[in-house]
Amino acid sequence: MYDFNFNDDLLIIKDRELINQIKNVLKLRRGEKIILVGLDGKEALTEVVNVMSEFIQVKLLNIDTNQNISDINVNLCCSILKNSNFELVTEKVVEIGIVEITPMIFQRTIKTNLNFSRLNKIAKEAIEQSEHANEVKINDIIDFKTSLFKKQWSDSINILCDRSGISIEKTMEMLKNKKDLKINLFIGPEGGFLSDEIFLAEKNGFLIMNLGQGILRAETAAIVAAFTMLNYN
Repeated sequence: MYDFNFNDDLLIIKDRELINQIKNVLKLRRGEKIILVGLDGKEALTEVVNVMSEFIQVKLLNIDTNQNISDINVNLCCSILKNSNFELVTEKVVEIGIVEITPMIFQRTIKTNLNFSRLNKIAKEAIEQSEHANEVKINDIIDFKTSLFKKQWSDSINILCDRSGISIEKTMEMLKNKKDLKINLFIGPEGGFLSDEIFLAEKNGFLIMNLGQGILRAETAAIVAAFTMLNYN
């Protein structure tokens, strides 16, 4: 995301990565239109004025409030997954509208490290793809039991996704009419949660939500759960 100043009629874009995307990927030329999305929740329709090697100049045509922002703030607390699956989850849930991702270690988690530089790059590209105005925060890796003592999560609703839980419909009914929701959404590893982890979650006031009858892969469950939280009516 970029901190554009939409108060000026003309903008100068100097970020080399964005210049490359506009000039070489999108191949935009003078007179063509492009929408720029800012961190302040606004988006601007602009017209390309000059395309140079060191900068691109655009003219503001119209400014509006970005509509791709959910009223629900969701922190996806997902187990670190094998291979490139966590990168896939990051890309897709950010496109959906997730604003925070916390890599988790559960008892059955196998992989315990991540390339954060690559994850942040993937998240940035996903924001641009989906035209969301929210900046995404990728937190440090944390153990599940340790997360239960995080004070900054005490005012949030914690939902753990497991087949032993109640249906999506019943879960969302319990959240109905609540304003400015902050949800921590927990997704387990490839082997699923152990029974004592589910017990610990229930003991700490978690809602246990069943995503459906089938057994989903961890990365699929993360994407389905994220979409459900942000789009269920």
